[in-house]
Amino acid sequence: MKIKTFIFLLSAASGAVYGQQTTLQHFDPSVVTPIASAYGGAEGYLTGHNDYGDEEFAEKYDIQGNGMLHGISAIHLGQDGTPGSILASYRAYSVGSAGLPETALANKNVSYSAIPVNGQLTTVLFDNPVNVSSSFFVSFRLGDYLHGGLGTKRIAIAHSPEGTRPASDFTNFGRNVIRWHSHGAAVWKDYRTENFSDASPAIYFALFPLVELSSLAVVDFNKKGNVGAVYPNPSNGNFIVPVKTASGGSASFKLFDMSGKMIADKQANLSSGANEFKFSEENLQKGNYILLIKTPEGNVSQKVSIR
Repeated sequence: MKIKTFIFLLSAASGAVYGQQTTLQHFDPSVVTPIASAYGGAEGYLTGHNDYGDEEFAEKYDIQGNGMLHGISAIHLGQDGTPGSILASYRAYSVGSAGLPETALANKNVSYSAIPVNGQLTTVLFDNPVNVSSSFFVSFRLGDYLHGGLGTKRIAIAHSPEGTRPASDFTNFGRNVIRWHSHGAAVWKDYRTENFSDASPAIYFALFPLVELSSLAVVDFNKKGNVGAVYPNPSNGNFIVPVKTASGGSASFKLFDMSGKMIADKQANLSSGANEFKFSEENLQKGNYILLIKTPEGNVSQKVSIR
């Protein structure tokens, strides 16, 4: 069994960097600094290259309804060096009856050389977006590096600090999972309860899916609030954002073009219960944009189209 000793590497992620890449997320890396943890000695990273050969790390997300998964944003830390010949990949999976990854939905191979390990958010888009509903996984796969082809570069998927995953989420078995090295069928393990003999880490992986919600879909924040699909979409720059919050409070609605440039920044003070924020921005160029919505209970992004 694996023994855990923490050595922390701080991520360089900042609000400015995060604001240029928009995602559905379990934690906000502009507020909670992602880290990477390493085993004591020279065994490697808990969530990256290590002597155990751990190959893949995945995070489960939930939506109410349907959406289109366009890609994954991730934060990596590690040690730069020569990339070797192995390819990494970002993937999406359906959720099986045991709460673990089952059927592969999407895959995008990436060279090790293209993965930054300095804590900056990076986004990878799938060649073909895929439909998702209810629950799904997004993952980062290192590949089978125990059998050759590994250079000197070492990569870890960053994660939130210990204790940032609340106890109320522990009932969601498989919230984050790890795939052990194996020579047969994939061996997935719940990261909190099955990967260590002496610890139960309460963390979230820095793997964030970019999801376009369908008209009836809702992203729920631990039953405390939610965000519905923007409507009308497409629009002329005037649209409604449905937001439900238990506590009320400040919210922001930031519109970015597809290059990451912020086009508009709107603020609102939400009341407790259901709200309909009226977003209005004149003289927008026709095309697709990303709307980053930050509420008191959680954050999410949606693709909006201007016609």
